[in-house]
Amino acid sequence: MSEQNLFIAFDNKNISLSVARILISNGIKVNKIAERVSDILDADRYYNSGIIIMGYRFDNQYINYIIDHLHSNFNIICIGKREQLEYCDDERIFKLAVPLNKTDLICSVEMMMTMETAYRPSGNKSLSDERLIQKAKHMLIDIYSMSEEQAHRYMQKKSMDTGRKLVDIARIILEL
Repeated sequence: MSEQNLFIAFDNKNISLSVARILISNGIKVNKIAERVSDILDADRYYNSGIIIMGYRFDNQYINYIIDHLHSNFNIICIGKREQLEYCDDERIFKLAVPLNKTDLICSVEMMMTMETAYRPSGNKSLSDERLIQKAKHMLIDIYSMSEEQAHRYMQKKSMDTGRKLVDIARIILEL
């Protein structure tokens, strides 16, 4: 896994420390735990790139300010309630809804760390991509008796584990 600068920023220091302990115990280096917005923006002055894991509630009114003032080589993993995360619409934000388990957190961080460039979602999937994904799901349902949700989760996990797009995973499944 490539070495990336990692910063944690939650409005509750105990949550920040808890997240840091989970990551460190899984071999992921944490550079700094931020307590103020200025600490997050300092990362931009001293580091060329990195990942900031922050809670949605962390200085909520400053999220857009932070995004606007961070260098484009920084990505953000924003953790919060699903309805709150709908308001995070910047392309550099990777959203994780609570409740969140340790495995999802670790996999998401590892996925972000292995990406060569800044996180850029593919945007709207084309109709043909969506059809491929649905076809692959139905194949998993038919062959392995998975539910639609299990098939989707399986494909998402493979996508995260390999760093490939979901449509690429669908193509691989259909070729088997």
